[in-house]
Amino acid sequence: MEFFVAIDAGTGSGKCLIFDREGRLKAQVGEAWSYHVTPDPEFPSVKRFAFDPEHFWSILCRCVRSALQRSGIDPACIVGVAATSQREACVFLGPDGREVYAGPNLDSRGFREGLEILAELGGERLYQITGHSAPFIFPLARYLWFRKHGGVPVSSILMMSDWILWRLAGTRTAEPSNAAESMLFDVAQRTWSDEILRTFDIPRSVLPEVRQSGEQVGTVLPEAAKATGLLAGTPVFLGGADTQCSLLGAGAIEPGDIGATLGTTTPVQAVTRQLCLDPGGALWAGCHVVPDRWVLESNAGDTGDAYLWLIDLLRGERERDVARKQLEKAASELPDTQALLFVGPSVFDMKRIALRRPGGILFPYPTLHIRPSAPELVRGFFESLGFALRANLEQLANVLRSEPERLILSGGMTRNTTLLQILADVINRPLLVAREAESAALGCAMLVACQGKSDSLSPVARSWVDHELVSPRADRERYDERYAIWRRLYEQMFEMEL
Repeated sequence: MEFFVAIDAGTGSGKCLIFDREGRLKAQVGEAWSYHVTPDPEFPSVKRFAFDPEHFWSILCRCVRSALQRSGIDPACIVGVAATSQREACVFLGPDGREVYAGPNLDSRGFREGLEILAELGGERLYQITGHSAPFIFPLARYLWFRKHGGVPVSSILMMSDWILWRLAGTRTAEPSNAAESMLFDVAQRTWSDEILRTFDIPRSVLPEVRQSGEQVGTVLPEAAKATGLLAGTPVFLGGADTQCSLLGAGAIEPGDIGATLGTTTPVQAVTRQLCLDPGGALWAGCHVVPDRWVLESNAGDTGDAYLWLIDLLRGERERDVARKQLEKAASELPDTQALLFVGPSVFDMKRIALRRPGGILFPYPTLHIRPSAPELVRGFFESLGFALRANLEQLANVLRSEPERLILSGGMTRNTTLLQILADVINRPLLVAREAESAALGCAMLVACQGKSDSLSPVARSWVDHELVSPRADRERYDERYAIWRRLYEQMFEMEL
């Protein structure tokens, strides 16, 4: 038997998953991690996030070792390993090859430098080159910050998934899907941008060679083998950005496919045959892990994390998972709710960034003071996610000039059947829900299985990916009315500031 190892470095945890030649999940081990957070002294609303690379590496190694042990799989049967990671997360190496900075996709320490980038290059030109705007969380801004304040020169800029491969195999390589999240990348040409490097005086030597996702870049080093339990010499392959790997793992690989990953956030990406930029500059564009495919992205924002925050507020003395299951069951038995929630899910627009816009829970407040129950608030959150998803799909449709016939879903929140039915009803389209919720890791394993042979991706995806169909019910008129109210209130609240 042959098996593939996928290392998944997400925003909230590190995981190792092992799949067999048929795409079946054989083992999964994860461990939560957290960040060191400090306020920016110049901009109090901005937060600096950092992680300890040794600590994170040790977590990933434990996950790999535990997955091998629990599965009973002989390490000699592992034919390849690859990594996928949160986007925008990056690591800088110093002159001695050691990590001098490590930050997740949440780190905004480059806020001041982001303003300088906009002043120097201009937001429109930046968007034309990189497919991204609002540079504050991107590695380019953090590199410029570190150059001022880090105290040592930077010898390498690595995206997080590429850093994991550097730890495994000692090679400095990149691939287009995550490189496009650095704001140093020409998304149309799928290579590093000479104009950006020249404008900000960045030596090309700090950037790794760009190769295609799925290509072998080395083998597991002896010291990495000792830490992970993998055999030294095990082939190491390029993975990619977690959202694009998730698209692949959910079967969204052909032009016209639209996929959403219901996770910590909910990116909504349309697969395109060529680079498609939003004329209004509100949406992002990037590279798929599939060669010669691009993505146009909207995003429903803070979803999974906001949901867990809500559960923690409502659970009282109960354990989180116990409370969540009880509240979800009670919410599933409700016919509807009058509560409208604005506590996470949002409408993506990089032309409008509000650092302190309000959130809240709104409901009718008659003279009898009847207040919504906890299950009603949970159901209200599900509806708000549906409303945000609908608004983001409308944005994509406006740019692409075509309405999606269906939506492909994956991610951890897809295990909630009540949520799925509400989403189908709100957007009034059938959902194809990937049965393997860990679609980013599955997509990463697909890349290993195909070993750089791009013409194999479609048949492997057809063979490995299975979907459950969730059809909308005849409840369109009610949700149309509630969506219109939610959208109007969302716009009004966006203009406020706390």
